[in-house]
Amino acid sequence: MRRVQQGDKSSYHTLFDRHHRAIFGYLRRYASSEPRTEELFQETWLKVYRARQTWQPTQAFKPWLYQVATNTARDASRRTARRIDEVPVDREHENIKTQKVTSTMDLEAAIEALPDHLREAFLLGPVHGFDHKEIAGMLDISPDNARARISRARTTLRSQLGGSHD
Repeated sequence: MRRVQQGDKSSYHTLFDRHHRAIFGYLRRYASSEPRTEELFQETWLKVYRARQTWQPTQAFKPWLYQVATNTARDASRRTARRIDEVPVDREHENIKTQKVTSTMDLEAAIEALPDHLREAFLLGPVHGFDHKEIAGMLDISPDNARARISRARTTLRSQLGGSHD
């Protein structure tokens, strides 16, 4: 990343090659469609380049990158929520979120149904392997709060899946 800050474009491509699959997978869990995922993905990498000077050599790159991706997804979610507030609510679709998840194939849907703050912590922790301190830094919360969010997310997912799965 230091070389990217100094204008070395090939280093930017190297960072992209190393991390693009993981970031795409992370953002796919935020988006409702493949085109939306691709949009968030492109926006994330554009922000990484534009914000390259804000990265500090004393901080690890990977958590910083995930923080950029998380903020990109959050911003998009807020924009979408504002547009949805203007649309009449369809009660049938509202009830879909409360239906019990009946198979492991529905795990993605169960994760997507989590409140944003729980989904972010769960995706960063158990799914992508960041520890509580790293998650706390990315989400601007305490490590204890990160741990609690992950725990609540697991409890909610277990409930939706109808058992004591991990």
